[in-house]
Amino acid sequence: MLTYDMRTETYRLSHKALLLLGLLLQGPMTGYDLNRIVRAHGHLYADLKKGNIYHLLDGLARQGHLHVTVQPGARGPRRERLVYELTPSGREAFRQLLKEVMTSFQPAFAGLASAVVFLPELERQEALALLRRRRELIGERRRAVAGELSSLDGGLLRLAGDHLLAAIDTELAWVDKALGVVEQTPWSGGPESHVEQDSAGGLSL
Repeated sequence: MLTYDMRTETYRLSHKALLLLGLLLQGPMTGYDLNRIVRAHGHLYADLKKGNIYHLLDGLARQGHLHVTVQPGARGPRRERLVYELTPSGREAFRQLLKEVMTSFQPAFAGLASAVVFLPELERQEALALLRRRRELIGERRRAVAGELSSLDGGLLRLAGDHLLAAIDTELAWVDKALGVVEQTPWSGGPESHVEQDSAGGLSL
């Protein structure tokens, strides 16, 4: 059984790294094991994709937070599997990251702010249709998340789920407000309008 350590490389830790480090507190695991646990929680950790997991594991190992063991005889083209285990540095990184994530607030930016200021470039009805469609999609996601979380027991795991639902509810409230603003704001949008007019409170260039 071959073992090796991947050493230091500058790597910015995130809440995704926190999840992997926290899961590895239970003991050594493969990337497959970690992905299976993450996928079992559905929407709760939906932003952590399979490719992200392996990328993060590699980065954490290069920083010395994980010890990697190569086990031969596994299925697949490589005929081997990598088992990841926390190092003392990894345990300390987990504790520091846990404190940092719990005491920081980072709004999620998905490009929406850039799009909203240009809505006056569209006809009012088209802008309203887009907002209504956004509300439909968010509503569908909320129903899916609520359905998954309904099977969770109380405690901290359910608390994490409630945080996700609260974020979705906040987004729904914002869309409702946006619909009201677009419906009531003086509008001269459409192909002939220009951003410079700023007629509906959009971005002036």
